[in-house]
Amino acid sequence: MGVEIRVEGLTKSFGSQLIWSDVTLTLPAGEISVMLGPSGTGKSVFLKTLVGLLKPEKGSIWINDRDLTTLREHDLYEVRKLFGVLFQDDQCGQAARGPEPSGGNGRGQ
Repeated sequence: MGVEIRVEGLTKSFGSQLIWSDVTLTLPAGEISVMLGPSGTGKSVFLKTLVGLLKPEKGSIWINDRDLTTLREHDLYEVRKLFGVLFQDDQCGQAARGPEPSGGNGRGQ
């Protein structure tokens, strides 16, 4: 169950700010992997890059013998179905709901 993910020489930056450089690793199929680190060290950026939400400057991400960094949007969508992502600060949900009413707790109370 699951798929192997192979990352080779991955580099990501935002403008002149280097986030991480030359990351190479393999996440074996069927195993649970954990990424730990302090705030601001690029963990969320790495995960977003891993599922194709962000594009790296260099390197490859191999899933099922396909390099995500070269896939068209339609093909990338098919690969994304292999992942479940829950953003830590509810970025998507907040955007869909709109701003919280003044004095409310977000539950209509």
